[in-house]
Amino acid sequence: MGGALQSFLLSYPEFLLAAACFLTFSALRRERDARRLAVPVPVSWPVVGMLPFVVRHLGHLLDVAVGVLRELGCTFMFRGPWLVGADFLVTCDPAVLHHCLVANLGNYDKGRDFAEMFDVVGDGLLVADAASWAPQRHLAASVFSSAAFRSFVVSTVARQARRLLVPYLDHVAAGDGAGGRRVVELEDVFMRFSLDVSYAVAFAADLDSLSVANAAAPFPPFGEATRVAGEAVLFRHIAPAGWWKLMRWLNVGVERRLAEAKAVLDEFVYREIANRKSRPPLAVPGDDLLSMYMASPSDPAMTDQQKDQSLRDAAVGFMFAAKDLIAAALTWLFYMLCTHPHVEAKILDELKSLHPTTNAAAPVVFDGEALRSANYLHAAVLETLRLFPPAPFEEKEAVGDDVLPGGTAVSKGTRVVFCLYAMGRIEGIWGGDCREFRPERWLSAGSGKVRHEPSYKFAAFNAGPRSCLGKDLGLSNIKIAAAAVVYNFRVELVDGHVVEPKDSVVLHTKNGLMVRVKRREAQLE
Repeated sequence: MGGALQSFLLSYPEFLLAAACFLTFSALRRERDARRLAVPVPVSWPVVGMLPFVVRHLGHLLDVAVGVLRELGCTFMFRGPWLVGADFLVTCDPAVLHHCLVANLGNYDKGRDFAEMFDVVGDGLLVADAASWAPQRHLAASVFSSAAFRSFVVSTVARQARRLLVPYLDHVAAGDGAGGRRVVELEDVFMRFSLDVSYAVAFAADLDSLSVANAAAPFPPFGEATRVAGEAVLFRHIAPAGWWKLMRWLNVGVERRLAEAKAVLDEFVYREIANRKSRPPLAVPGDDLLSMYMASPSDPAMTDQQKDQSLRDAAVGFMFAAKDLIAAALTWLFYMLCTHPHVEAKILDELKSLHPTTNAAAPVVFDGEALRSANYLHAAVLETLRLFPPAPFEEKEAVGDDVLPGGTAVSKGTRVVFCLYAMGRIEGIWGGDCREFRPERWLSAGSGKVRHEPSYKFAAFNAGPRSCLGKDLGLSNIKIAAAAVVYNFRVELVDGHVVEPKDSVVLHTKNGLMVRVKRREAQLE
């Protein structure tokens, strides 16, 4: 017996080597078979899992994910490196999304890992789970459903479009900037405009980052901080948790930049809170976000510091979502209009029917009420969000074991990632023309009214009880800004400029959106 045991112990390293060779050769065979498919699919390698596939396709992961999900039946398990807990289920199946976000919501939470990856927004509604979610949702719903707040948001968007967006684009169209070339990077314009709008909505104060005097300056620190934070959150999603947590502990690389960005955000927001507290109390509270939250009842057990942190988390969460998501939506909308001029022409005709007279000396800015009947514009916005959802993926964590529609077993603690970007590009969901930009798919035949699609099929605003509270306000924001630009200016894509999505938690472009801007009345010059 002792000799047999000794023989086994001596051969154990050889056994490990043989097992490693077997796994490697198996992976090589799967890699060879995968290369024979129409699109590349990930292969799980020993030790490193599917990480080589991610590294190989960095820069265009979203489009690769579309092909993988189409090839593998809309759902597959991503295997990360061993022993780091980086496995997660990826899906774009509407039935699975409905199951997790609506029918069986109680079994799928944001999860501790998600909250840690998004720690830049603190403990706010965006990352709240279980018991903390319900009271925060109730408070946010009372704010966003307030007629005073909704009116304030819509009027603020129109005001900023009138005093910042239109004058700046008029400045560009006149050839006064960019060397007189009438060329501008439009995503940067929308980022600045959205920053100005969201800051004014949150704090009733103007940054004026898009004013003619400031737009040529570097991006304001607050806006740059949100951009850095978004990139850091994406890195945390891709890299094994142990890697970025070690970088955070060492305060190096992207984690150091994130820490600096969080400090900037805190400085801005806490300063606004302190300024607000130093003012004499008003008989009637303001209608901006901070005023609404400060006027709302709070937990009497909370300390002043905890109350300030709660206000900070609400404001940062709002701005993190509102600024980047609206800017991304506007960017992709105008990319679609630049590449589909017949759609732009239909929107312009619709806007002219709402404002038939033109005074060249007075640029037109539509308010939210005037655009209620602009169904084709609304349809074009929805079609843009279908193909280019500003938040290209959503994720949850299984609280307990479950079986998904289709039979896939999910164990407790499994992260489920819903690829919303892929959902808009799957034939089985949207039909054979799913990759085409066709606003007409949103309009009912005959009446021309906007059709409703279930949220588990069109999840740009999430689905179920966690659906976005600001959906209607966000759509109004996009439409007011878009109408102001389309009615007053002709926007053309610069020849040869390539526009592609960037790997990010917010769907920005890789190279920006370089366009040439012309005044409408100057098009025949």
